[in-house]
Amino acid sequence: MKHYLYILAALTLAGCVENKQQEQQADSTVQTVEKNNEPTSASAAPEAPIAVPEKIIRERAQGTVTLLDSVNGRPIVQVNDNVQLEAGIPRKGWAATLVTTELSDAQTEGQLLKKGSPIIADGKTVGKVLEDVVIEMTFKNDKGVNTGVFHAAVQQNKIKNGTVIETVLANYLKEHTGRTLSDMQPFIKQFQLEPLDNNKPYKEYYNYESAADDPSPGYRTVLVFHQDKLIGVVDSRTLQLAGSKHYQLDRDYHGYFFTDTDEQLRKDYTTKFNQFVNAAD
Repeated sequence: MKHYLYILAALTLAGCVENKQQEQQADSTVQTVEKNNEPTSASAAPEAPIAVPEKIIRERAQGTVTLLDSVNGRPIVQVNDNVQLEAGIPRKGWAATLVTTELSDAQTEGQLLKKGSPIIADGKTVGKVLEDVVIEMTFKNDKGVNTGVFHAAVQQNKIKNGTVIETVLANYLKEHTGRTLSDMQPFIKQFQLEPLDNNKPYKEYYNYESAADDPSPGYRTVLVFHQDKLIGVVDSRTLQLAGSKHYQLDRDYHGYFFTDTDEQLRKDYTTKFNQFVNAAD
């Protein structure tokens, strides 16, 4: 499987929060929209959040949020609404995440972000450092700008549901009755899924897992087509896919195949997929 060592240069990361969800809800990537029951001041109406972007590579922060140094740890970074995340697989309401920021020459040399330093993406300030942070890795991004990366922790209820691929996929298939490749193209384009034909005659569209948990991540979401019809989805995370049956695959992958999929096709594909991921580094 293709190695991606920190797929980060375009990513600035995000958010963590104050309110912990129940474990069963938080461990599923499919999240429900939260309702804010706090009263709103008549003199200070809340600022409207930025809309979900047309193209989604990673999740986005839900409002101005704070990242911690570890689960239930101390605040180290604050980022703005809609900042792009590199959040890993959620566990008990939390996920590891990577923060990426452009650096000055002095920061690059010293491998340190001092308290009060800005978090910068594409030359714009998108957050700030709340405590001194040691930079774990530096590199030059695709524009030749010094860039640094460090780990933090994010709580799941500060990630925009509309940017979580598993949530959006489940809702998309509820709203669209067709499952042809043509029917799925808007979703494929929004999440920038790449085509793959390693498991012919099946055609797959996929993205990669976050590098926050593994610097050489495997697949995250794989759409599986046979004769231009979506027959199932393989995912490193759990999801709720109407009209499908769950199958546990190798290396902790989950297979969700629609009940109208021929059983022989399902068995044939899962055999091919398991062989492929087990052969990967």
